[in-house]
Amino acid sequence: MAHTRSLRASLLSAISAVALAGCATTTQSPAQLDTSKPDEPVVADAPEARVIIDVTMTEGTNMAATMSPDGKTIVLALQGVLWSIPAEGGDAIALTSPALDAQEPVWSPDGSEIAFYAFPDNTFSIWTMKPDGSELTQLSDIASDARYPSYTPDGSSILYSSDQDDGYQVWSIDRASGAAKELTSADETGYQTPLTPYFRGAGNAVYPILSPDGSQIAMVIDGERDALVIRDTAGSEPPKVLFAANTLGAPVWAPSGDVLYVAGIIGDNGLLASVPVDGSPVTRLVDGPDVFPFRPSVTPAGDVLYTADGGVHTISIDGTSTTSIPFAAHVSLDRTPYKRRVYDLASEAPQPALGVIDPILSPDGSKAAFAALGDIWMGDLATGETTQLTDDVFVDLSPSWSPDGSKLAFSTDRGGKTDIWLMDIASGALTQLTDDPKPANSAIWSPDGTRIAYLADALTTVFLGSTVNVIDVATGEETVLSDPIFGPSAPAWSADGESIIVVARRPVTNRFREGYNAFYMMPSSGEGEKSWVLPVGEVKSLGRRQWNRPAWGSDGTVVYRLDGALYMMPMTSDGVFGQAVEVAKAGENPTWSADASKLIYINGKDIMLYDRASGETSTLDIKPIWVRDMPDESLTIRAGHMFDGLGDAYVENVDIIVEKGMITAVHPAGESPVEGTLIDASDKYVIPGLIESHTHQSTSQGVPLGDIWFSHGITSVRETGDDPYHAVERREASDSGKRPAPRVFTAGPLNEGARVSYGVSETVGTVERAADSMRLSTELKLNMYKSYVRQNYTVQNRIIELAHESGIPVSSHELYPAVANGIDQMEHFGATSRRGYSLKISALSNTYQDVIALISESGLVVTPTLALMTRYGTTNTEKMEATLKRIVDNGGRIVAGTDSPFIPYGASLHKELEIYAEAGLTPAKVLRTATSEAAVAIGVGEFIGSIEPGHLADIAILDADPLANISNVSTVDTVIKNGEVVWSED
Repeated sequence: MAHTRSLRASLLSAISAVALAGCATTTQSPAQLDTSKPDEPVVADAPEARVIIDVTMTEGTNMAATMSPDGKTIVLALQGVLWSIPAEGGDAIALTSPALDAQEPVWSPDGSEIAFYAFPDNTFSIWTMKPDGSELTQLSDIASDARYPSYTPDGSSILYSSDQDDGYQVWSIDRASGAAKELTSADETGYQTPLTPYFRGAGNAVYPILSPDGSQIAMVIDGERDALVIRDTAGSEPPKVLFAANTLGAPVWAPSGDVLYVAGIIGDNGLLASVPVDGSPVTRLVDGPDVFPFRPSVTPAGDVLYTADGGVHTISIDGTSTTSIPFAAHVSLDRTPYKRRVYDLASEAPQPALGVIDPILSPDGSKAAFAALGDIWMGDLATGETTQLTDDVFVDLSPSWSPDGSKLAFSTDRGGKTDIWLMDIASGALTQLTDDPKPANSAIWSPDGTRIAYLADALTTVFLGSTVNVIDVATGEETVLSDPIFGPSAPAWSADGESIIVVARRPVTNRFREGYNAFYMMPSSGEGEKSWVLPVGEVKSLGRRQWNRPAWGSDGTVVYRLDGALYMMPMTSDGVFGQAVEVAKAGENPTWSADASKLIYINGKDIMLYDRASGETSTLDIKPIWVRDMPDESLTIRAGHMFDGLGDAYVENVDIIVEKGMITAVHPAGESPVEGTLIDASDKYVIPGLIESHTHQSTSQGVPLGDIWFSHGITSVRETGDDPYHAVERREASDSGKRPAPRVFTAGPLNEGARVSYGVSETVGTVERAADSMRLSTELKLNMYKSYVRQNYTVQNRIIELAHESGIPVSSHELYPAVANGIDQMEHFGATSRRGYSLKISALSNTYQDVIALISESGLVVTPTLALMTRYGTTNTEKMEATLKRIVDNGGRIVAGTDSPFIPYGASLHKELEIYAEAGLTPAKVLRTATSEAAVAIGVGEFIGSIEPGHLADIAILDADPLANISNVSTVDTVIKNGEVVWSED
């Protein structure tokens, strides 16, 4: 039930303090290298070293505006802050804290109040305030999202849309009593629950508003085309469609009640339309170009106020008179440098493996098998002795013990692609079990040992979708139990073998992709109904899904993860569960011994064992040790044309001397005798190995993925979201020379709030969870932190502080106030936003002065991922190219990344670079975005990204000249990583 309540005193105090200043500031921010020891705790600079940058915004990207009933004041929603300006324009006064992320304001009929929606914690909620920003009050205090408020004509109630029941439906809240009432239903709007991994919104009722006489309600119902509809308030007649467009914003009634004004988009054109309610022809008051789809206002003079092309405008209803209203909004950005973690990418010091994947107890609980460094290992829990069970170049993952202890099932690409194989423990003999068209992962034996459940990639990788399959071990007969599921967990069997569960995303609405992780239960036979099991209720998420797993013991005790902790509870094969008890305050990937007396799990750098009888937990010392692979051989690379990654032109005819993987000298060709092996590139073009700065790898793609990267000249990748243990395993397998693959720099999971989307999304929605999340990041030596879509700004601010104390950068999809709080990097020019629209780029791909200034003047590093925009055959990236050129021309920082596998690995980086050249960047500048500048952004510019003494020999040799034509970067002849030839065209 929604009700009125005053804001908590602590939050109000924080909000008031910031709102008065109109900015968000902290004492942390972007990257500067120092000379502290690797992985040593680092401390932020003293407060007196703070760097504050003042930025003035005179245009707004996807900005909304509303005029007061008396026509004297306009409130803007600009970059998540509500601002007040005089109706004639002028300096803007901040009314709300940036931490609120306030959107789409509306005035009360008497002008005494403003309503809006905001995201102060883990849900969107309806708020009100006085026109000066005082008396900030939250109206909807529910676990569901509430958005798009409007006042009834008499001001006694507020209409809004909420997803608390069958998608977004229209609700009203009585101002006096706080009572809420649902006004529409799924039957009326045509809403259907989403079932597929990817879906389009349809049947959601949004943007409600009552007619001036209160007899009719107008709203938008989304679908393939958004429909502006009206119906009588009582709901006695079905909705009547008045107008449709690709996208529609909130409508507003004319005072006469016979016309609705609405902004929207049809094709590549924005518009502001006058829509008669009697069905007469629609008039386009404004027909392009970039009208923002937000609610217009009717001024006291009868004109219509709207936002478009970065500005605030009015137009007379006959279209003959227009005005533009100037504004200037001032923000301060805390861009104080901090001490970056220092890496030694050439260190050969032995170190324990941190990338431990899927430890599993033997049936008797005496041993543990797990994957690390590309192989399967077995540790004796009594002696601590660790035995390597596989030792080859293939990628071996996720072992599972047969109930009799005689075999291990695991994933491996030794057959040319990743399938499930069986190992006989006694003899070591291997046999292939599955032969699926796409990779098979996460094998789990049935309790009776006759069947194995596993995940089969259904789309490009498991990152995007998998089916749950069962195979009969004796006959090889397979049964597909599910349609593709979006990033599910590994499966778990009920004690009787009748049911299988995975942790899957349970969508809340089809309008937005985020939902709550829960158990998805299916009959193991493939016959019968599937069902959701909600051990933590409808508005909480179980922990990260993908590459994680629940444990279902022989006595019916299931272990799951919630907010980082592990809990156990009894659960039957038909989904009836009992009381949960905490097992560990932090942990993941649990499995039981056969008798459910012991539980193994991982927690950051440690493998843990829980004894159920005593309740005691111990740390297992069974991890293998690895050493970085630094070659003994020397190389002399004779380069006819060398681009060092730093300048604008080639250095001609030089010898690059490489010893033990490091470049020791660069001097004129033939000046001294050849050292080691000569690689004659005297007729070729030598550049630093390329760095892909935004990708999501899947280990189950196997060894061939490394060849794909190398064949495109890519020697390093920056992963911006995956299971942390899998990512670290890739990093260690590459660094140890166990797997031919690029070096890996990783963020680990996508860190969100209570609702999550991807299987690798983690619930980090409180400052308390932020601390443990950063502990995990530090223990696993992750290289950056990804603050994702539904992580609120209060938590994000704390994350930035903690990450900078750990010496690593933070990246996000969002720009402001993240950039004011010291965030280092931003992914994508557009991309997913929790609001449903971006504040970085309009729906028609335009970006305005606010975004250009915030990026360029702050020093924020941006990964545009423009090649991603071509994945459906689109070739027109001209508007985003213009944005990129403006950012670079104004001193902004760009690095090249693509968001593969949404677009093919490797080739997409070449496409990204071509787009940068089309935008007008010089070829040398384009190459630097994927070499030296990318390395500096990661924090390893002293080791890679350029060809100079003291750097690792990561080098690509090309047949054709990339400075003459950037497309020639694809003419890869030879690739060297760490001083070793890892790929050759021959």
